[in-house]
Amino acid sequence: MNLIMAVIMSVAMGIVASVVISHDPKAQTPPFPIFCLINVAESVVVGILVALLIPLGKLGKVICDKAKAVPPSMKFNLLNSIPLSLGNSVIVSAIVSFVNVAQAHSKIPAQQAPPLLGMWFNGWGPLLIPSIIISYVLAVLVAPLVAMMVMKKRK
Repeated sequence: MNLIMAVIMSVAMGIVASVVISHDPKAQTPPFPIFCLINVAESVVVGILVALLIPLGKLGKVICDKAKAVPPSMKFNLLNSIPLSLGNSVIVSAIVSFVNVAQAHSKIPAQQAPPLLGMWFNGWGPLLIPSIIISYVLAVLVAPLVAMMVMKKRK
């Protein structure tokens, strides 16, 4: 289930990143559909790796156990969504924005190029809050539906 949620959130984050970056007048991006597909693909790959390598789902269960929240309650859904959405959005947006900024940085003449990390933080900053909010809202709204589908398929 965490893998499915990671893919859903990653697609949304890829789209958000494309929209935010393409509205930056300094950004020199490919045509929007191509740029969006690239960002979505990068986000999904990173999101899947995060889901496979970092136990965000287990962390959500730990938080729910400590708060005595049980499924399928709203309290459980709200608490269980925090680690998955926060971890996934921070890590995915950081990596995808770094890849995009590094590519853009490589095209700037060395004498004119600002420091890579400064350029990256300026690019990542506008993505971070929308990514977190959208990931959390998606996790809260979509996770119960995904859980029902997974449970139905297991029967």
